[in-house]
Amino acid sequence: MPGRQRFHGAERLRLRSDFARVFEGKCKAADAVLVVYAGANDLTWSRIGISVSKRIGNAVRRHYVKRRIREAFRRSKADLPRGLDIVCVARPPAADADVDVSASLRKLILKVACRCPTSDPDHTPRSESRTGPTLSG
Repeated sequence: MPGRQRFHGAERLRLRSDFARVFEGKCKAADAVLVVYAGANDLTWSRIGISVSKRIGNAVRRHYVKRRIREAFRRSKADLPRGLDIVCVARPPAADADVDVSASLRKLILKVACRCPTSDPDHTPRSESRTGPTLSG
């Protein structure tokens, strides 16, 4: 797998303070499957955080939904705007196998990027060159 298609740990939001900052920004878009919040970051790549509540189902079901959202982000990150912290909140239909989470995620991120001011004023997608996090070691 080429390096630009991998999902690196630096592309994941982990801290509660990062999630809170994105939620407070009030830039959001929603559909029946997902709610997407976004906020600017000072990085040259976007990061994603995923929230799946117990309304979705048991732990196995919730983890399944997280994997689907993470994979959708990984596959489409080259076409998405840079410099955003994104938080996806799954709604119950996201747990259904026949729902296209990828299309929903891509559409909502592009929609919320237009509403949210970022450090990248033209919201340009990533170029083919490697602009994301690198593995050291």
